[in-house]
Amino acid sequence: MTVESVSVVLGRRIRRFRERVGMNQTQLAHKVLCSKSHVSDIELGNVIPKPDELQRMEAALDADGVLLELYDLLNLGVQESATVADAEHDALAMSVWESRLIHGLLQTPEYMRANMADGVRADRLDREVAIRLGRQKILSSLLDGWFVLDEAVLHRMYGGREVMRDQLARIEATAALPNIYVQVMPFTSTRHPGGDGPLSVIEYRDKPGIWFTEGPRSGRMSDDREEVLAAMSSLNLIRSAALTIHESVEFIRHVRETRYEHVA
Repeated sequence: MTVESVSVVLGRRIRRFRERVGMNQTQLAHKVLCSKSHVSDIELGNVIPKPDELQRMEAALDADGVLLELYDLLNLGVQESATVADAEHDALAMSVWESRLIHGLLQTPEYMRANMADGVRADRLDREVAIRLGRQKILSSLLDGWFVLDEAVLHRMYGGREVMRDQLARIEATAALPNIYVQVMPFTSTRHPGGDGPLSVIEYRDKPGIWFTEGPRSGRMSDDREEVLAAMSSLNLIRSAALTIHESVEFIRHVRETRYEHVA
């Protein structure tokens, strides 16, 4: 089993920013005031950069605070949107089961803020929203994205009726994209492994797929082939137990119209 640490994700993100601006390791080392080998160790995840080194990297790579965000995660020991965003980068296909809330890739900004208001520090809320919104760009490039949502998330109200109305309308619009499929797991369907909790599998064109669970204290990620196949098997069982795609869109529309459409 391979579980990626945030230090590995941080190193990979540094390399990606460096390559984006057309800088080699020697040039970055010159700006960071360190050796090329030190930059290499950081990018491999073997060494965690010091705060002053990371600040100089932020400035040299125009990283807009993303590297410092990931550094915060090293200290907190948790998995948040920046880590997941890196995993989703270059995804070819994605299969998701979510039972707690509307999945982040399907959320409106208003829903995001309402959902994160009590769990994210006020000084980090804008950054977390920006990262989550940035993640949504992957939807247009996926070969296919498959999202199965528990019925409960359609009724669990974040931000009031107007926010929920717009949120469900967003899901309906996203489900109309030719490469995106949305299903609803009704309360009446219980013979599936979804009770074990949310689950995602991401497949790539030129590297091993991964499975992960996303949460501030429960996040786990692995590219172990047997584990990925087992996770995909669970997701297939979950999909087969849910409403069909067409039934699901109609179900979401019905919930929106009957619960949220007439906003005072």
